[in-house]
Amino acid sequence: MRVSTSQFYQFSSNNMSRLQADVTKQTEYLSTGKQVLTAKDAPVGNLSLLGFKEELMSIERFNANITQAESRNNRQEVALSNAQDILLQVKDIVIQANNGSYSEEEFTSLSQQLKSSLDQLMDVGNTKSESGEYIFAGYQSEQRPFSIAPDNSVSYGGDNGQSELQIAQNIFVPINLAGDEVFMLADNVVGDFMSTYTDNLTIPADDIDPDEPDIYVERAVIVDRETYNGAGMTPGFTFDFTDANGDGVVEATVTDATATVLYGPLDYTAGQTIAFNGVEVNIDGNPLPGDQFTINEQDKVSIFDTVKDAIDWVDAAGTNLSDPKQHQVDYNHIITQLDEAFSHITNKRAEVGTTLKTIDTQRNIALDTEVLVNSSRGKIEDLDFAEAISLFEQQKLSLQAAQQTFSQVQGLSLFNFI
Repeated sequence: MRVSTSQFYQFSSNNMSRLQADVTKQTEYLSTGKQVLTAKDAPVGNLSLLGFKEELMSIERFNANITQAESRNNRQEVALSNAQDILLQVKDIVIQANNGSYSEEEFTSLSQQLKSSLDQLMDVGNTKSESGEYIFAGYQSEQRPFSIAPDNSVSYGGDNGQSELQIAQNIFVPINLAGDEVFMLADNVVGDFMSTYTDNLTIPADDIDPDEPDIYVERAVIVDRETYNGAGMTPGFTFDFTDANGDGVVEATVTDATATVLYGPLDYTAGQTIAFNGVEVNIDGNPLPGDQFTINEQDKVSIFDTVKDAIDWVDAAGTNLSDPKQHQVDYNHIITQLDEAFSHITNKRAEVGTTLKTIDTQRNIALDTEVLVNSSRGKIEDLDFAEAISLFEQQKLSLQAAQQTFSQVQGLSLFNFI
């Protein structure tokens, strides 16, 4: 078969172009370290590669959320730890102040320490995140959540919102605790009611220690909410102890705010439960004729209010007490309520700890998954350098041979053989 000069040139040009393209393509494989650069390189495996890459991008996004969630919860954990330390300090000061031998100046010093503790607790409540947001303000993260009045009462300006971040396909974790839940809603140690006392004005001659309280409400709870709500009572409920017959037997009577009798008068024996319309009340001590107290519904107590009560109590301790029994009752209540406040903060800190554990577990899972996905992706996509280099050298030699052959053949002519 005859081959024209133009055909020879066309064939040689196409052949060298193909060999040059193969060398260029192999160079791309070697420079990227990948054996799959386009879908045509691995039509079947390319779909798997797309899935692997999408999963790795998802892990990267979740890892960013994991870092942010961990930072926010670590900041909360530190803040709650500081709150615990402050409450322990407050309790220690109150116990110190329960000392009748202290001078007015010493009580003033203790009161100032308590006010400083209240300020520190306020600072904890107004803790900011690394981005300048208030972490205990709920959704109102730009607004300072806690503010204090001249009388040391503290108000909350945030809401009860709780933000979350997604750290896995089906896992969301909180990044904040609402400030009202943390600082304003500690359980009332008494139960569902707060007590106020009217002391017995006549101290019996056989009263061994007139400075010790006769009675203390240790439990006041609503045990039957339906009965309580349906009774039509008007809080608060006043408990009166009398000896109407003069026989030394104390009788108890309970009335509501409209003076409607809800219980009694019935003989009262120390330690018995007074129950009426879904309410149960237990009293510590032995009531005397003339003793009186009132309970009003309040099942939650602000931790700030408890510290404020401690300040007021110490301030009162530095004066001539007109009612030492009531002062001692208040002391017992403040101490037990401080213990409850500490337990409340401990529980909230435990919630944060649980969240941090979830975050840590998910980070480890994400790391393991990332290693597995990269391994699977590498089996399809990563280049075998030894094989690729060998093929590259072969292709380069083929191109060089084609170029040399074309160079030699194109110069041939019949005149060379004449």
